[in-house]
Amino acid sequence: MILTRRPRPTRLCLVALTAAIASAGGLRAQAAATPRRVELARIQALADSGRVPEAREALGVWYASGPAPEGEEAAWARFLRARLSADPDSAEVDYVWVAIEGGSAFEPGARLRLAQLRLLRGDPERALADLERLRTSYPGDPRTAESWLWTGHALEVLGDLEAACEAWSRAAPGEAGSGGAVREARASCDPGSQLFAVQLGAFGAQSGAETLRARVEEAGFTAHVMPRAGDGLHRVRTGRFVHMTSAARYAERLRQRGFEAVVVLAANPAGSS
Repeated sequence: MILTRRPRPTRLCLVALTAAIASAGGLRAQAAATPRRVELARIQALADSGRVPEAREALGVWYASGPAPEGEEAAWARFLRARLSADPDSAEVDYVWVAIEGGSAFEPGARLRLAQLRLLRGDPERALADLERLRTSYPGDPRTAESWLWTGHALEVLGDLEAACEAWSRAAPGEAGSGGAVREARASCDPGSQLFAVQLGAFGAQSGAETLRARVEEAGFTAHVMPRAGDGLHRVRTGRFVHMTSAARYAERLRQRGFEAVVVLAANPAGSS
């Protein structure tokens, strides 16, 4: 009789598994290194190295070649699927699933990424709710420190610069190495920093400017009419932003509602324009 040895995961795969588990969701290192989990670790390593199409294909094969995952394995798989998805709607569904599981080691990461996704999609209110839930449910998780960075961005999009700067002052680099972003956000709150706004139109007659302002507010946004400048024009503007990217996102939201919106320099702290 010939005795055969069952194949065992290689040391390299086991190392990758441990690292992947730690970075993706903080699972304990003693989690069982089953072949299915080893493959998930390999897929995550592909994603981490930027090989997204290859990782996406491998994850599809993983789902098709085995039983429906359960427990932490299901959370890990859906977390990866959301991360690799090219469809924001599908990604949001998976992140929500992981986030509401409660007790899943992947929940903090899912809530942070869900907040980022919602902020990028123009939903800062829901992003703030996810970030607050992350801090409340996982006060000791490293991602809570990074969450303040994204809280500041969401507050900025909502036009509350004072609160945004307070949030950025509480931020710290997270697992994604966001130290540069944190320093940049804090520096933008220094006195004399340039601000941006979104301009919706300029009119010779104040009545035209007031009509546009009313339309903008009916659509659910805030706006104001700038006093007539030296060129005789009344400008309709909304928002004050310390980051041009935040202003650009806000302008895109307005364009999607049918307004002509462009990013402009706002009045500086001394009051000039």
